[in-house]
Amino acid sequence: MASEIPVERYYLPDEIVIHNDASSAWVSVHRLVIDLTPLFVAGLAEPETRTLTKRLQWLLAFAGKDLSSFFHPDGTPIERTNVRSDQPIPVFVPAMERNAATGRRWWRDPALVIGRVTHLVCPVKIINTLTLHATEMSVCYEDTIEVMREKYLRYNSNARQYEWRRDLAVGTEKGRLRMDRTLLENGFFVADFGTRPIIWLFYIVPEEPTSAGDHRSGDDTGSFSGNTSPLPDGAQAVAV
Repeated sequence: MASEIPVERYYLPDEIVIHNDASSAWVSVHRLVIDLTPLFVAGLAEPETRTLTKRLQWLLAFAGKDLSSFFHPDGTPIERTNVRSDQPIPVFVPAMERNAATGRRWWRDPALVIGRVTHLVCPVKIINTLTLHATEMSVCYEDTIEVMREKYLRYNSNARQYEWRRDLAVGTEKGRLRMDRTLLENGFFVADFGTRPIIWLFYIVPEEPTSAGDHRSGDDTGSFSGNTSPLPDGAQAVAV
């Protein structure tokens, strides 16, 4: 199954744990993250009972957990022999459940796979030089800086209005982070392995229009044009 699925999104283990009820149920199997919610939505939609079958109740009890111990590394279930019929059945019986929408067993259905568990949890510290506020958060080793910025939006809704750097030399290209690259690809962990990466944010003051429908010429991002503000400065200070 893994070869069928192009995985672009990575998750922290803590992100999977919170999806543990019928309205949002995720599990992981050998690092694949599988969203089982459609199985429970379909199960509860049965007009006869409006309740889950015993197998689905069993599966729901494992929502938010890692089920790798019930599966081989190739993603197929570990089986045992049924003494009554001499036929092998999964040790984890809910592995027999299917996605009603596709007819495929959930553990081999690409439609239910939403990503992978990160190879490594990376703690980072992000310092806003405008407010001097430091935020510590955990990100996935595989995350690009752009993905990290999207996750940081929960702490600062204006995160896209900042220049992201690995040093304080604002205005120089060397320390400016490549948003489409990971921490490692941006040079972290090489010279400073074992330390918590620190990212510095510099607020970029938006360009002001000179007249209706007309804007000042120049780089739309405001980068390296003298309008980055590391600290509050009179009228340029913006509350974030």
